[in-house]
Amino acid sequence: MHYRLYPVDPLTPDTVSAWDFVSDQVMGGGSQGQVVQQQVNGAWLTCLQGQVSLENNGGFIQMQFDLRAVDDLADFDGVYITWRGDAPAVAAHLKTTELRQPWQSYKNTVFPSPEWRTDYWRFEQFVPYRTGIPINLKLVTHFGLLAIGQAGPVNLCIREFGLVKL
Repeated sequence: MHYRLYPVDPLTPDTVSAWDFVSDQVMGGGSQGQVVQQQVNGAWLTCLQGQVSLENNGGFIQMQFDLRAVDDLADFDGVYITWRGDAPAVAAHLKTTELRQPWQSYKNTVFPSPEWRTDYWRFEQFVPYRTGIPINLKLVTHFGLLAIGQAGPVNLCIREFGLVKL
């Protein structure tokens, strides 16, 4: 069973604000980027575009989706994403209200493809990153797709994102 979160309506741009941009500039890094929306063959895509820089202890750009409207992620087995793109290194992250530092998350290293595909990531694939706190699905607030840790150009596009019961 799929529960689509993005886009709400694939033929309209009403979900442009569903994805927020975050970069290492919040910590003094030099990475540049943006989240942009494009219409391709009648469907809306949201893309993370930019350049990851390792200067000034930087190293990431991110597109982030707010999951706080979901009542209980524990009702699902994971997330699914229809995406394509290119970036030197990519990770999917979950954030919870228990994490106090911006570098803490639950991380899943993922691998984009230049061709469209749908990936399914179980919640247990998201492992604690820079934290010893086990993930509590009731406290998850955000999903992030990050180009992280390696310098280079980024172009990652999402056609659909949601939750899945496998």
